[in-house]
Amino acid sequence: METLNFVEENKKIEFLKNIYFYHTMPDASLRKILALCSEKRYDKGSVLFFEDMPGDSFFVILDGELEIWKRYGQTDEILLGVSGVGQPVGEMALIDDRPRSATVRARTAVTLLVIEAADFNTLLLTENSICVTLLRSVTMMVRRSNQAHIADLDRQNRELAAAYSELKTAQDELVSKERLSIVGRFSSLILHDIRNPLSALKSRVELLGLNRTDPTYFEQAIQKINSDISRMETLAAEFLDYARGEIRLQMSICDLSKFFERFRDSMALKIEKSGVRLIIENHVDKPVIIDSDRMLRVLINAGENACKAMPSGGTVSVHANLVNEKLVIEVVDTGSGMPPDVLDHIFEPFYSSSLAGGTGLGMNIIKNVVDAHQGKVSIMSEEGFGTRLIIELPVLM
Repeated sequence: METLNFVEENKKIEFLKNIYFYHTMPDASLRKILALCSEKRYDKGSVLFFEDMPGDSFFVILDGELEIWKRYGQTDEILLGVSGVGQPVGEMALIDDRPRSATVRARTAVTLLVIEAADFNTLLLTENSICVTLLRSVTMMVRRSNQAHIADLDRQNRELAAAYSELKTAQDELVSKERLSIVGRFSSLILHDIRNPLSALKSRVELLGLNRTDPTYFEQAIQKINSDISRMETLAAEFLDYARGEIRLQMSICDLSKFFERFRDSMALKIEKSGVRLIIENHVDKPVIIDSDRMLRVLINAGENACKAMPSGGTVSVHANLVNEKLVIEVVDTGSGMPPDVLDHIFEPFYSSSLAGGTGLGMNIIKNVVDAHQGKVSIMSEEGFGTRLIIELPVLM
């Protein structure tokens, strides 16, 4: 750089002493460094260097401000910071001889002291005192960087803790609202689904009292009353299972022939009323270990859904087979079938697309019971072509 007079040189030396890179260097070393510096001016918006360019120089801001950018010019560019008077820029180029890690642009018109990396390296080779001072300065820089990083981590941890507390509060409120919503849906479903068989039961009892002398009517009325009571028991059991959130199995040895006879008896009135034909084909002649009461409810739920899908009559076929050491039970109907958007939600609680009513828990109960048996349930259906429900259970004999 051009020769400075004594006063100007001392001002520049005092200026350099305020920079962490130089503040412990003796005046003699600073004069040698200053002799290698040149002074440059850049207009506002000028780019001093781009990210990934070779690091060939080092700057000290005498006047103005510089912007430090990451991924400059890209859609995800980030402004890392702004450097002002007395701050060094690009100093790592003098140390690690690696490409630039960021882009630097003039935020305002700036005046800079510039020293070329090659000149500085030559000076280091001849001045051991400068090497030692530089090493101390870099060590101090690393310490400060670590302290700043730790302080930033502490700040982030405090912010995360506060955010977590807010999120936990919001989550608790949401869970509370969801519980109230479920209670509301439970209440509505209980009133709707139990009121119907209760009303029917009340009417049948009254009529029974009026026709007590008619043996035929008496027998039919008792049968219908038992059916109403069984329906209410099934509804209550479904609500209890869902409310508990788990299925507690009572495993026992089951003769499938007798099991399917129970299913036929349970579905008799529904089948007769719907005009549906029930076909049962059991090809398993060995006893199995299942919770027969729960699995009976699974089949009843599946059978009732099939009847709802066939208001004008049709056929429900139940097939039982042993396939690859699994008990496979299929319930197939010739009903209206279901579109894909209904199938996507078929096992969700309270979901029902049927106009015939119901709790919306039938398919959910089916899945929960089968899952509790460590089994698998799947369903295939197509509008106009009926539905096939497939239940696979591990064979326990």
